Amino acid sequence: MKVYVTFVGPLAEYAGGVPRVEFDLPEGAVYGDLLEEIDRRFGPSLHERIWDRETKTFQPRILVLGEGRDHEARETPLADGEQIKVIPILAGG
Repeated sequence: MKVYVTFVGPLAEYAGGVPRVEFDLPEGAVYGDLLEEIDRRFGPSLHERIWDRETKTFQPRILVLGEGRDHEARETPLADGEQIKVIPILAGG
């Protein structure tokens, strides 16, 4: 199955400058499988401010949304063709 991840804004530079990346995952894959694949493909290039290398997850200041829901639990099921956005949370005033 294919899952598409869009790295929004400045995060695209960590994915080799490509904002939208296609991942081939096995049928029945869950969010944790996608995290493992992201780590395998981009882990070394992801800055520690956005990626926790030890837990292989995005840092709390990064929002991961897919199909209208937040992806926090590693066991969240993914759908074929799912579009996921990885968004930096910014604050200011």
